[in-house]
Amino acid sequence: MIISVCNGKGGSGKTTVAMLIALAWQGSSKRRVGLLDLDPQQTATQWVGVTGAPVAIAKSGESFDVLLIDTPPRLESRELIDAVKRADRVVLVTSPSPTDLFTSRTTAEAIKREGAAEKARILFNKVKPRTRLSRDLDDLAERIGLPSLKSYLHDRQAYQHAALDGWSALTPEMEREVFAVAMELNG
Repeated sequence: MIISVCNGKGGSGKTTVAMLIALAWQGSSKRRVGLLDLDPQQTATQWVGVTGAPVAIAKSGESFDVLLIDTPPRLESRELIDAVKRADRVVLVTSPSPTDLFTSRTTAEAIKREGAAEKARILFNKVKPRTRLSRDLDDLAERIGLPSLKSYLHDRQAYQHAALDGWSALTPEMEREVFAVAMELNG
């Protein structure tokens, strides 16, 4: 299974989401999990180097049971378009912020142009509980133009700290939240 994690802008949490999902699968199954780091900043590669995370950084030609692709944050990027085309699932990562709506909508349009709308889902990231925006996720997904996953990730500093501390930065509640996203993508 190939899962492309994308958004046409930086700062949406693509790398964090890709790494957390890879770690969830690596720790909970016998699957060989890899991550193809196409982001020019190579943050996922650095994350693995710093934490020793048990996620293989994929090289060309390698085979994995699950391959997550962390795409560059530019819609005009050939790597992003190619990753969307080759994926079994496309995850558009966005916050529920109205300002992120604009770029996410443009990214959704690019996904649709590539004929990948059926395999694409929005993952809302950085969701703050008990806020108006958290109650409006279905409306925001409709405005973006793609269906959303039922699962989402809350706004938690521990997810960011995982880049330094690995999976141990997460509480059991946070682990369950990440596993819920991973399992929904699997189904």
